[in-house]
Amino acid sequence: MASKRLLLAEFVVWVVAVGGAASAGALVVGYVVGGSLVAAKYAVFLVGVALFGIGSLGIQPTPSYKERKRVTLESDRQSGFEARLQRIPPLRGEWIPFDQRIGRNVKIFAASLVVLGVSLVMEFGFGVRP
Repeated sequence: MASKRLLLAEFVVWVVAVGGAASAGALVVGYVVGGSLVAAKYAVFLVGVALFGIGSLGIQPTPSYKERKRVTLESDRQSGFEARLQRIPPLRGEWIPFDQRIGRNVKIFAASLVVLGVSLVMEFGFGVRP
């Protein structure tokens, strides 16, 4: 059984990596397409809302009358992205069995909060407003 500290470290690394990549990608696309930081902020917000919706549906419990969830990002094996994350410093040299890790649905939900946080900081912290 993996330690709680290691599980938390893997969770934080995954959420920060996905939230950062989604925010950066949305910023670039929004700026290129819209030509302004306001458009980039809107793109980040829309990506955050989309991830929030997917994550929200994913963390819902399975209804008693169904055998499986309608929306889920879970699988029975790790992706290449997750394997690469296992090689960065807080996790390097440590192995967490895939079935003991925090689920992807919870991670996507948390990553959506990071992306929405980036949008919030852009608006209220840096004053990017229409």
